[in-house]
Amino acid sequence: MNAYVIAALVIAAYIVIFYILMKKGILEKHGIHMWGPILMWRTQKGKNLIERLSKPKRFWSAYSTLAKFICIGVMIFIMALLIWEATLVASIPAEKAPGPELMLGIPGINPVIPIWYGILGLVVAIVVHEFSHGILTRVGGMPLKSLGLVFLVIPLGAFVEPDEKELTKAEKKKRTSVYAAGPAANVIVAIICALLFSTVFLSSVAPVRDGQVVISIATDGPADRADLSFGSQIVSIDGQSVLTKDEFDNFTAPLPGENVTVQYYFSDTLYSKEVTSGVAVTQTASGLPAADAGIEVGMIIASLNDTSIRNASDLKETLSLTHPHQTVNITILTYYEGSGKFEVFSDLTTITLASKKEYYLRVAPDLVGPDFKDSGYLGVNTAYLGASVNSPEVVVRRLAHPMYGVESAGDAISSTLYYLALPFAGLAPIQSPITDLFAPSGLFAGIPVEAFWVISNCLYWIFWINIMVGMTNVLPAIPLDGGYLFKDWLDSLVVKVKKDATEKDRDKYVSTITYVLALAVLFLIIWQLIGPRLF
Repeated sequence: MNAYVIAALVIAAYIVIFYILMKKGILEKHGIHMWGPILMWRTQKGKNLIERLSKPKRFWSAYSTLAKFICIGVMIFIMALLIWEATLVASIPAEKAPGPELMLGIPGINPVIPIWYGILGLVVAIVVHEFSHGILTRVGGMPLKSLGLVFLVIPLGAFVEPDEKELTKAEKKKRTSVYAAGPAANVIVAIICALLFSTVFLSSVAPVRDGQVVISIATDGPADRADLSFGSQIVSIDGQSVLTKDEFDNFTAPLPGENVTVQYYFSDTLYSKEVTSGVAVTQTASGLPAADAGIEVGMIIASLNDTSIRNASDLKETLSLTHPHQTVNITILTYYEGSGKFEVFSDLTTITLASKKEYYLRVAPDLVGPDFKDSGYLGVNTAYLGASVNSPEVVVRRLAHPMYGVESAGDAISSTLYYLALPFAGLAPIQSPITDLFAPSGLFAGIPVEAFWVISNCLYWIFWINIMVGMTNVLPAIPLDGGYLFKDWLDSLVVKVKKDATEKDRDKYVSTITYVLALAVLFLIIWQLIGPRLF
């Protein structure tokens, strides 16, 4: 049965049961109220705990100052990220545009978030967020009305309900401390979990064996046609060891189109497959010679400029001997369903190359130095067998040392975004076949392998959900915490700039700007959904 149908049936049964309980007065008796399908449970339990936690006033005063700086930094970052993403919308194909479900951080609805790890992360994020609000409310001397949970089959949220009138009347310093406490706590918890995940757990793993790991496969390429997949670990080709990337890229391959025997491990099982040899296209760049000539992902470049292309090094060397805008002979192999093998693509026999230097000046000018050698350029990425590979150490480095090789602020931002995007790259949760490539060592050598990976994944998803909750909540849009923070900070600025303005005029300025900014934030989010579908 379709998962959405099952979910709908579960929610329907849940609504019926709790509607009956509400009619019988059982829900109200326990402080539970029903708002449509949403259950809200209010309780006085937990107030004493918050009271005790709020006692070290000096600590929480220092924390509130730090929290405000964290919120300002994250607010700037997330707004810059939204604006940058908006500039990329026109280049995203409609079929790759994100769906509304990706904008919701709800396990089971968002396909990226695994249900059980997602629920754990969400519960931790909500408790941390709301308790931080509650503690700073009491530190500021403001009363709490109640605590509670919000349910829709599963816990969707927790809340600490301050006295809104008292919060509104409180001085700005205390009020902004309350608003900043929750998102900042999520960010701090996220950082702690990321450090534990990467520097403690993932730094302790060691490869089980040597061999190049397939990290991506060209659709319809030789490896794809032979059913090799992500996580396969290649150990030999035609009986020849290819344990390093250099050995793979320089493998003495037979003529393109001939078969080779590839031995590889997948989920700890050794396989042997016949794969068509050749350097296959993994990506083409629009507007450059290869794409314009009809070369597609998965096709094999058999020869170029009358030189046979047997491996990745052959292609690189052959192109280096050409010059910009040169017309050269080319032989392309493509897979034909009728014959079940790769054959010559007769529609293409020559191709006019572009300028490598001109292309790099356009897309990566920092790489064009005085020693940059110009040559012919096809506009493709390629890999032998159509399988991009890397060593196990490089695979785990992405997880254990996300800032490895960072030399600039731009590098740091790129590495951070990659770390956040691990779920989209199939690296979170970490599971078979990736987990089969490594074993815990050092401090964790004695721990059961399954337990090690479960704990590691828990840490990553607590990090991921907390950072998403923190970043979302600092967006400068009411009713989010960031919206109230921005409104109070803006009011303080207007007081200094427009000293003669009445309270009514000042409120008008602040409300107008806050309202416009909230609409702008909403537009930037919706634009990512509809923009790609308009172009």
